[in-house]
Formats: sequence, structure tokens, C-alpha cells
Amino acid sequence: MLFKLAAAIALLASVTSHAQITSASSASPGAYFEAGKAKLYYEQCGTSGPSVVLLHDGLVHSVTWDGVWTALCTKYRVLRYDRRGYGRSAAATAPFSPEDDLYLLMRHVKMERAILVGNSSGAGLALDFALAHPEMVDGLLLIGPVVHGMPSSAYFVERGNRNNAPLDKNDVTAAAENWSKDRFLIAGGHEEARKKLYEALVQNPQNLKTGGQFEIRPSPPTVLRLPQIQAPALVLVGDADIADVMAYAGAIEAALPIAWFEVWKDTGHLIQLERPDELVARFNKFAALAERKEVNVSPAILQTYVGEYKFFQRSLSVNLQSNRLALRLPDTPDKPLFAASDSRFFVRTTGTELQFEKDASGRVTQLVIFNTDGNVIKCPRM
Repeated sequence: MLFKLAAAIALLASVTSHAQITSASSASPGAYFEAGKAKLYYEQCGTSGPSVVLLHDGLVHSVTWDGVWTALCTKYRVLRYDRRGYGRSAAATAPFSPEDDLYLLMRHVKMERAILVGNSSGAGLALDFALAHPEMVDGLLLIGPVVHGMPSSAYFVERGNRNNAPLDKNDVTAAAENWSKDRFLIAGGHEEARKKLYEALVQNPQNLKTGGQFEIRPSPPTVLRLPQIQAPALVLVGDADIADVMAYAGAIEAALPIAWFEVWKDTGHLIQLERPDELVARFNKFAALAERKEVNVSPAILQTYVGEYKFFQRSLSVNLQSNRLALRLPDTPDKPLFAASDSRFFVRTTGTELQFEKDASGRVTQLVIFNTDGNVIKCPRM
């Protein structure tokens, strides 16, 4: 029973199987490094641009990123690795901290900061790492995320046990088939993705037997500390994904100060496998915002913008929080504003721009909002 539960939790890690198990992995030969007493396999590519770390889920190893690997390598410095017990890395034999493994690997390759891209339990690791090492995280792109400390539903656990039941008879092929046909992992119509998922699991049966029983979870639990994460976050969930994942994503969006949540139509849990090209395009936009430089504006100037502004038939407010402006729209949490100049600001998650305008005497008269769809909203000061 303990094994089944561990496998179910791994599942949540999600079967991020893999997008293109063949071509991209040969693009850059991998290597091994020592994390404690375990040898972990990793690959890196690219020499310029922002740094990116790809974190796989809890059923398949780093080949899950093959579909996005080549495209990302042309613009960024990219790192991926097989976590303990997955793919080519050694299995865990004693309790360990996944955050420590990631920290040691980034130090090993001399990567000081990065945008973390994680799927399922890989997204959970990204959140844990952002709390443990905030100075090393420029942004978080979380796909079908897990939040450690949030319980799974009974239905979720039963589904994992059902898919993994053939493992009781050492029937890896049947378990792989169950997962490849799982309607939450891959939405209807993506048969090639199902095939790749099946092949990844059959070729790496050890992945199906790797659970989280040796992983040391953060304390206090991550779910209680989400508001402490200051890195900008983009959360992507397929509309066919299981309800548990929707709940995790909602918790992240509600708690993180700088977060944006998108639901992708006709997609399941493995977005990087089902829609790799669109994922790369979305990542490029997110990375540009996450890496956009902010200028310093004196608190005295910022204070002049604090106040109420007319927003259609309602109002919005601008306030000052720890030397940063924050925008409060009706019925929404505060949105931190980042300075592009003394009078122009941007929202790091969406790219929306805001301009404070003054009259000849220097008095602030209105706030102009420039949405990314080209709409301009003028908000007179009240």
C-alpha cells in the first residue's frame, strides 16, 4: 500500500513523459556530477542569453523536454538533469533534499541565477527552491504544478493506484500503457504524444518505481509560505488536467505577489509534450518580462503617484509598499508595478504599461493604461 501511495504521489509529479525522446538529447552530450553520494546525469546547451533550468516531473526524466530543447538552446543557456532515481541518475538510498541537488548542480556548472521551468513535481521543486534560494531565481514557469503541503484528493490517489496496479505483477508494459492512455495527462487527439509517453516509460521502467519517499520536504510546508516568493511566476494548466492540479494552480495564483495563471484549451498535464512550439513561444514572452530591467525611482517621486483614479464607473488605487508602487483594481489582489522610467511602469506578468501624466505645474492628473492588446484606458485622478 505504501508503494502504491508513493507511486500515486509520483504520478502527481506527473508523468511528464516525453516530448521527443530522440533527436534533441543527442544535441549536447551529457555528463555526471556528484550530489552527496549520488551520481546525477545532466545536459546543458547555449552560451548566451538568460539562464534556464528545466525540471521534469515524477514519472519520466529529462527527455520530457526534448520537444523544446533545441529551440530554447538557440536563445538561452539551458540546463536539464535527471533527478535521483530517474533516467540515467542513481536512485536515492537515503533521505535527501531535492533543493540541495539543484543548488549543487547550478553551482557545479557556474549558473548563478536562472528562470526555473518545472512540470508537476518539478514545478513543486521550483517553488521549494525559490523559497530556499530566492537570490538564484529570476522567474518561475510552472506547468501543471504541485504545491508541497497541499493534500491530494482521494480520486487522485485512486487513479494513481489504478494505473500502477500492474506493477504488483512487475508488468511495466501494462502500467506504461495505463499512463499513456490517461485522459488527464494527454488530451484527446494527441496520439503521437501518447506514443512517446508510452515509449519513455517502457524504456525506463525504473521511473515507474521511483516515489518521493526519500525526499525531504520543506518545513514549514511550502503551501504556507507561498506569499514569500517574490519571483515572477507564470502558471500553465491544460483544461483536460485533473482537478487537483487546478487547485494547486489556483493556490499559487492567489498567494504569489507576482503571478499569472493561464488555462490552455484541448491540452492535458504534459503541455511540453503536446504543444512544444507554443510553449517555447510563451516562454520567450515570459522570459522577456522576467528579465526586463527596472530603474530606480526615489520614494519621493513614487509618493506623488499614490491615490485614487477613475476606472470606468469604478476606481482603482495606487499605493506604496516597501518602496514599490502597487496597483489595486476592483476585486483583485494588488499588482506590483516595476519602473521603466520616473513616470512609466510595467506589470511584470502581463507586459501591461502604465504612464502617470502631469500638468504644467507638475501635479499628477491621470494614469494611462496601455494593454498588450492595444487598448488605451485613461484614468483621471480623483
